[in-house]
Amino acid sequence: MEDVMKEEKQEIPTIYTLDEIQKVINTPNFATDLIHAIQEGFVALERGEFFACPIQTMGLPPFPFVEDIEGYAAQTCVKSGYFRGQDYYVIKIASGGYPIPNSGLMQIYSQRTGKMKAILLDDGVLTEIRTAAVGSLACQLLGPSIIETIGMVGTGIQARYQLNMLKTVTECRTIHLWGRTTNKVEILRDELLKDGWETVHIVNDIDDLLKECDVIITTTCSREPLLGKDLTVLSHRKRPGLHISCIGSDAPGKMELSPHLVAKADLLVADTVSQSVERGEFQSAYREGLIPVVDSNSSTLLSLGRLIERKDLHRNDTEDGRFTIFDSSGVALQDCIVAQMTYAALNQQL
Repeated sequence: MEDVMKEEKQEIPTIYTLDEIQKVINTPNFATDLIHAIQEGFVALERGEFFACPIQTMGLPPFPFVEDIEGYAAQTCVKSGYFRGQDYYVIKIASGGYPIPNSGLMQIYSQRTGKMKAILLDDGVLTEIRTAAVGSLACQLLGPSIIETIGMVGTGIQARYQLNMLKTVTECRTIHLWGRTTNKVEILRDELLKDGWETVHIVNDIDDLLKECDVIITTTCSREPLLGKDLTVLSHRKRPGLHISCIGSDAPGKMELSPHLVAKADLLVADTVSQSVERGEFQSAYREGLIPVVDSNSSTLLSLGRLIERKDLHRNDTEDGRFTIFDSSGVALQDCIVAQMTYAALNQQL
């Protein structure tokens, strides 16, 4: 009986706090290592080496958690999966969106025994940085060779993480910022100036970003088009080449770009194509028949893993004037990678 109790005690998972997690993810090189690991992860996904369970999303209309709040945009998302031949599988639970503050955790289990090894009480921070990492990866692959201005749509926590991670892949420190709430835009502008960004312009007309910026990141929870209502501005761009990374649209009904703007792109890339046309930024354009039917051989709508392997599709020179769009609706492999990297680093500190 004593041996059985001792064995049970040994199986109790280690619980790591947010403070412990932040010490790890704020160490030098963690961001660049994470971007590289996620790049390798998407190649593994393309090769059939990652298994993801169906995504669970709760709290969205028509079944919101709370019925009587104007502007309600909260949700809880559960993602899980594992890489073939590795030690662990991961289950991630993340909640957020108005009026719910970001929260969440990641559970790490042994693939061999099925026993839970650790709980990372990250309050959603690991989801934020893994999402920012894939945005930066897309910028590395598709952003113009010379980036003079970055456009940011949105003023929330993910906007901050995206811009902070972008510092690791570009020397550009000029931002054109658009948000729906004047006070929040001004608060973010002041934060960014204190954080080392040299110039932050507040933009009143969102479509001015299409004319002025080389890279645009969208990070809102919008359910209607924000960017691209006036497509004529594309003909007045100051420099060739434009890349947009769409981060906010990660559930059915969400959208940040006009479907007609999506249709204008020379190249569309998604973390996973099938997911993007169901719950990502490309869902509306796909439904309306404005972009090609999903085809594994397509050269205009393809997965991030395939893009990584197709070096001929990367933006490699200053004369490349293509308009490219990347959509991130979130894949469990990102959670597996960031959870396992963090867990390994925490174990090294013991």
